[in-house]
Amino acid sequence: MKFLKRFIIALIILVVIVAGGVYLWLKSTAPDYSGNLNIKGLHQPVTVTFDEFGVPHINATDAHDAYLALGYVHAQDRLFQMEMIRRVAGGRLSEILGKTLIPTDKKLRNLQFYKMANKSADLFFKSNDKQWQQDTRAYLEGVNAFVDKGDFPIEFTLMDFKPTHFTVQDVYATIGYMAFTFTSALTQDPAVSEVKNKLGDQYLKLFNLDSSAIASTHKQADPVAELFPNFKEFQEYIPIPIWEGSNNWVVSKERSKSGHPLLANDTHIAYAQPSVWYEAVLHFPGQMISGYYLAGVPYAVVGNTGQHAWGVTIFPFDNMDLYKEKLNPDNSNQVWENDHWQTMITDKEVIKVKGAEDVDYNIKVTRHGPVMNEAYPDMVQKDKQPVTLWWALQHLDGTVIQALYYINNAQNMEEFRKGCSLIDLLGLNVLYADTDDNIAWWASGRLVKRPAHVNPSTVLDGASGKDEPLGFYPFELNPQSENPEDGMLETSNDQPPAVEGETYPGYYSPGYRAARAKQLLNSQNKWSAEEMEKIHLDNYSQRDAMIARLVLDQVGADKFASKNAVYAQAIKALQNWDGKSDVNNIGVTIYTKMLYYVLEQAMADELGEKSFKKSVSSNLVRSSIERLFTNPDCIWWDNINTPEKETRKDAFRMGLDEAITSLQQQLGDDVSAWRWGKVHVLTHIHPIGRQEPFDQIFNVGPFEDGGTNEVVDKEGFNYNVSGVYPVKSGPALRFLIDMKDPTTKLTIIPTGQSGNFMSPHYADQAKMFVTGKYRTLVTDPAKIKNGSVLVLKPEK
Repeated sequence: MKFLKRFIIALIILVVIVAGGVYLWLKSTAPDYSGNLNIKGLHQPVTVTFDEFGVPHINATDAHDAYLALGYVHAQDRLFQMEMIRRVAGGRLSEILGKTLIPTDKKLRNLQFYKMANKSADLFFKSNDKQWQQDTRAYLEGVNAFVDKGDFPIEFTLMDFKPTHFTVQDVYATIGYMAFTFTSALTQDPAVSEVKNKLGDQYLKLFNLDSSAIASTHKQADPVAELFPNFKEFQEYIPIPIWEGSNNWVVSKERSKSGHPLLANDTHIAYAQPSVWYEAVLHFPGQMISGYYLAGVPYAVVGNTGQHAWGVTIFPFDNMDLYKEKLNPDNSNQVWENDHWQTMITDKEVIKVKGAEDVDYNIKVTRHGPVMNEAYPDMVQKDKQPVTLWWALQHLDGTVIQALYYINNAQNMEEFRKGCSLIDLLGLNVLYADTDDNIAWWASGRLVKRPAHVNPSTVLDGASGKDEPLGFYPFELNPQSENPEDGMLETSNDQPPAVEGETYPGYYSPGYRAARAKQLLNSQNKWSAEEMEKIHLDNYSQRDAMIARLVLDQVGADKFASKNAVYAQAIKALQNWDGKSDVNNIGVTIYTKMLYYVLEQAMADELGEKSFKKSVSSNLVRSSIERLFTNPDCIWWDNINTPEKETRKDAFRMGLDEAITSLQQQLGDDVSAWRWGKVHVLTHIHPIGRQEPFDQIFNVGPFEDGGTNEVVDKEGFNYNVSGVYPVKSGPALRFLIDMKDPTTKLTIIPTGQSGNFMSPHYADQAKMFVTGKYRTLVTDPAKIKNGSVLVLKPEK
C-alpha cells in the first residue's frame, strides 16, 4: 500500500510538472505586451503602448521604425494568419496538410497570384528611393524579426512546420488573393450557360437572366449555379475568408450635429478566428494613422489620420472573363488565334506534398490567360475545348501599394483622390471625409472596356479575336461624387448610376441594404456618431415583412390558425411580426423556415433536390425572392413532375404548413420558445478548430445572434431544412467617426486583436460585438487607461 501511495503521489507530481511545463511553454509563445525587446533593424527605440484591448499605439522617430514596429507587433499577434494567406495564394497547402489538398492547390495555382506578384515586385521594387518602397520593406523587416525570434504560436507545432521570411512578393500575392475574393465570375459565368441549356430562357426570367437581360450590362451577385462548380472549399483553411458585402456612408457638416462630417463603415466578410482586421495606431513625425490592417499588408485599408477618414465597401464590377478556345486537333499545345495556330506557353509548377512525392503541374497559358480545365473540371464543356481565364490582374501593373500609401498619407482631398485612382487590381467603393468638411465617394478599380456585342455573363469566343477586351476606362469615367448637394453618400455593393451613359457590368447586391440605410439616414435631419450605431445594428427587412403578409393573406390566416393551438400561436406570431430579427424574435424564425419550404416547392422539381439545396442560398436566388413571391404567374410555381398545374397559393399553403409542423418537432409546442437566437448562432471558427477537440480551444462562441440576410446588419446564413442557421458572415468591423475630433472614434471587431489563443486579446471583444457594443479608441497614448508599454530597442 505504501508503494502504491508513493506511486500515485509521484504520478500526480509528474502530471503537474508536465502540465506546468506545457503551460510555461505555451506562455512563452504568447505575444509580448510589455517589457523591453531588442529588434534588428531599428534606428532608434520605439515605444508601443497597448490599450486595454491590445491595440498597439506605436511612437517612432521616423516612418521606417514605425512600420518596422508595426510589422513586428502584427506578426506576434497574427503570424499564423499571415502564413496561411500566403500559402493559399501560392497553392502550397499540400506541403503542410498532405495529398488531399492537391486539387485545391491546383485550383489556386491556376489563378497565378504569384506570377502577378513577381511581375509587380520586379516592376516596382528594384529600387528603394520611394517612401512606399521603404515603408513596405521596413514592415517586412519587422515581420521577419519576429519570425527569427522563433517563438511561434502553437498552430505551427500542431501542423509541424516553421515559417520562412516574408517578401514583397507575399504582399502582392495577398493583395491579389483579396482581389479574387471580390468576384463571382468563376462560378457565375459558366453557370449561366448551363442553367439556360438545362431549363430554358423562360426559367431564367425570374433571375433577370433571360436572353434579352443577359445581353444587358447588369449581373446579379453570385451564381444560381452554386448548384454547379463550388470554388470556395479552400476558405476553411484560411483566417481571411471571402468578402460577402459591406456598408458605408458619410454625411456632410450640414447633416451633422457637430457641424463636421460623420463617416461610418462596416465591412462584411465571412466570419473566422482570428478576426480579419488588425487595428493599430502609428505616430511618427508629421503623421498619425489609426487604421485597420490586413495580415501581411503594411498600409491601412480602412482608417483615419488627423486630417481625413475613409471607409470601403466592395465595388463588385466584372474584371474576369472566361474564353472557350479552339484546340488544334493535330497539336494539343496550340490554339487558334484570329488567323493562325498559336503555341501555348507552359508554366511549370512543382507542388510539394507532405508525406508524399512532389507533383509536377503544368499550366498552359494562352493570350487570355491560364487554361482552367484540369484544375476546374466542372468548366469543361461537352466538346472538351480549353476554357481560359482572362483576369485584369494578369494585365495590370499592380499599383495597390502605391494607392494605399497615398490614401494613408494624403494631406488633402486631391492627394487622396490620386490614391484612389491608383487602385487597379480590385474594386473598392471608397468614402471620404476630412477636417476641411469635404465628403466624397470614388468607385475605384480599373474598369474593363469590352466590345459592344460582348456579353460578359457567358463564356466568350476565344478563337476569332472578336471578343477581345479593348483596354480599360480612365479613372475619370469611374462612378464618383464629391460634396453632393444632398449632403449624403452611401454604398452597399449596389449598382452605381451610369457614367456618361455607360453602366458597368458587375456582381451587384439587390439593393435592400442600401435602400434601408438611406431611408434611416433620411429619417432625421442631423446625426451624431453615437446615433448612427442604430443604423449599423438595424435588422429590419421591409421585403420579408411584406412577403409574410402576402403569404398569410393568400392562404387564409384564420383557416390555418384553426388547425390546433400550436398553429394558432404560430400564425399569431407571424401576423404580429415586425420584420425585425432580434434574438428574441419569434416571427423571423417562422418566416425563415416558411421561406425555405416555399422555395423548395417552387424550385426543387426543376433543379433536383440536391442542386436546390446548394443553390437556395446563392445571392442570385436570394435577390430574386421578391420577384418570385409577388408574381403569381411565374413558371417556377408549377411542379413539372405532376400532370396538374400547381399555383403560387399551393406553394404558400404547403410551405407554411411544413414550416409550422417542422418547427413544432424541432422546438416544441410552446411557440414562445421559438426564439431566433436559439437557431441563429454565431461561432468564430479557427482553421484548426474545425476538428474536435481543438474546437473547444481555438473557436470563439457560440453566441446567439440577431440579424439576417438582406438587412443592414447582415448576419448571413444558408437557408436549409434543418432550421438551424449557423451564421456564416457579417461585419468584420464597425467604425464611426466625427471629423470634429479625428483623434477619437467608435470601433469594434468581432473577436479580438490577437490570433494567439494564449493572448488575453484573443476574444475579449466577442461578447461586446455580438451585443452591439462599441469601444472608444483614442489615438493619444497619454490618454490610454489600463494599458501596457513595450519598448523596442535597436539590436546592438
